[in-house]
Amino acid sequence: MEEYGFEIAVLELLDIVDHIIPAEKQHWISPTFICTVKSGTPVIREPHKCEAIGWFDLDRIPDDQLTIASKKSLAMLRKKLNR
Repeated sequence: MEEYGFEIAVLELLDIVDHIIPAEKQHWISPTFICTVKSGTPVIREPHKCEAIGWFDLDRIPDDQLTIASKKSLAMLRKKLNR
């Protein structure tokens, strides 16, 4: 709601990615959830954090623009859906 102005319903936890970037001395724990839209229309409310948002068919997601953690979660989703 804070960043995009719409409400979701969390259906289930898809995975948790342990993401370590030694060169940047960063460690991220990234949970990914499967959700549905409950209400509202997505808009960017914090443009300093996000340049664009969009909806894609699973087979048309621009993989080259994803973070390492997002790529791992997408692979898990495709495996879950047998794609």
